[in-house]
Amino acid sequence: AVELINPTVQQIADEGGWQDCERCRRSFASVWMADITIFQTVVANDNWGYMAIPVIEENPPTAIIFIGALMTLVFGVLNLIVAVIVGVVSESRDKDVCARASELEEE
Repeated sequence: AVELINPTVQQIADEGGWQDCERCRRSFASVWMADITIFQTVVANDNWGYMAIPVIEENPPTAIIFIGALMTLVFGVLNLIVAVIVGVVSESRDKDVCARASELEEE
C-alpha cells in the first residue's frame, strides 16, 4: 500500500487537497501509518469519503487495495457468523439424535 498509494496521496496533497487535514499527507508514508489509515478507513469506516475516494479517483488501481481490505473484513466476519450458526445447529442435532435414541430404547 505504501509504494502504490503514497505517491498518489502526496500528489493530491501537493495540489491542495486535504488543506484542513494535518495527518492526510503522511497517512501512507510508512507501513505503520498505512496500517492505521486502512484500519480507520475499512474497520472503523471512518473516512471513506475523505481519504479513500479522492485517492481512488486520482489513481483507480488503488481501489484494489481498499476494496480488497474491505472484502477480507466482510468475509472474515461472515465466516465467524456462519461458524457459530453451524456449531449451534450441529450441537442441536447431536442432542436430538441422543434424545431419539433414548426414546427408541425405552420402547
